[in-house]
Amino acid sequence: MPQEKRDFDKEAASWDENPARTRLAEDVAEALKKALPLSPAMDAMDFGCGTGLVTLRLQPLVRAITGIDSARGMLEILNRKIDHYKLDHVVTLLADLDKGDLLPGNFDLIVSSMTLHHVKDPA
Repeated sequence: MPQEKRDFDKEAASWDENPARTRLAEDVAEALKKALPLSPAMDAMDFGCGTGLVTLRLQPLVRAITGIDSARGMLEILNRKIDHYKLDHVVTLLADLDKGDLLPGNFDLIVSSMTLHHVKDPA
């Protein structure tokens, strides 16, 4: 059963200010780095990327990474970070699986953190 939809667009501006959230993203990224054979030859996707807390920690280790989220506000924050750090191998895509949006392309790796409980039918 999906968690009730929250207004992530409104929450986006202050999302990164929560220390527990940023610490969790650090822990998730470190666990992924240890568990996965990340390489500069990989194209990756971060599904439900939010403001990119995990995305940006993985991006130095892969060729390209696509951050996908259903909240425009979250992607706006991530896009500002991408522009600020001049990252040309990080792109974003607004997509909502609950509305039938399809995910593009082929990826060597798909990661997702704290997302699936928001998806109506994760299968």
